[in-house]
Amino acid sequence: MLEQTRLDYLQAMGITQWMPRSALENAPEPRWLPTEAANHHSHQEVEQLAQSHHIPPVMAAELLAVGDAAQQSRGAQNAAPPPISKSAENNTAVPSPVATAEVTAAEAVDLTPPRFELHFLRVGQHGVWVCQDAQTLDAMMRFAYRVMAGMQQPLDMMQAPLTFRWPFIESSHHDQSQSVAVQALTAQWQHFATQGSQYIVAFGDDCQQWLPLAGAEMYEKNSFWAANLNQVLETPEEKRRLWHMLLQQGSVL
Repeated sequence: MLEQTRLDYLQAMGITQWMPRSALENAPEPRWLPTEAANHHSHQEVEQLAQSHHIPPVMAAELLAVGDAAQQSRGAQNAAPPPISKSAENNTAVPSPVATAEVTAAEAVDLTPPRFELHFLRVGQHGVWVCQDAQTLDAMMRFAYRVMAGMQQPLDMMQAPLTFRWPFIESSHHDQSQSVAVQALTAQWQHFATQGSQYIVAFGDDCQQWLPLAGAEMYEKNSFWAANLNQVLETPEEKRRLWHMLLQQGSVL
């Protein structure tokens, strides 16, 4: 059994794994929990993040570690003094133009956390349906059920939805800027890819903005994008477009 699959089973059963705070005597090197994350984040922080986002504790610890690493990297860049070059004419020390541009660019990085949420629904063995708000999620689940029933596909493969929210924790002590958000969302999308997803159906502007950054562009020919679900439900042309896209998937549904 794959490690992530095993963790998903344990999470579904409500079992929280115990993990040592420090390396045990004669134990192999840990593969999942970085030492930095174990040293800087309490068990309560990890558990709170895991429960709020419905993810395994090891993934929560990794997200916290990613934020710390990015924040430390930016701190080191801002703290580094720019190289000094001497003017040949007056022998006066002046900052290097290239170094000045690099420092200016580093200072201009926007660390404001973007705010968005995506709701993922596994439909069949290879499909992922996505919307951007909880109000649309229920309607999307009912619509997906009707579509799969109309295509005579097994309905027992529809899984419980998974929610991805950003920022992942309300805290000013962690770097949750756009670059970190993309890293976290990419990890989530890779999880779907390893489970065999081969096509995507997405509703909403946030989906079209964030999913391609996370790697969803690989489904360019096997994807359906719409501004909102109501547009599809109320427009025969949009329903037909979705239907044809799903028919092209053939046996992968």
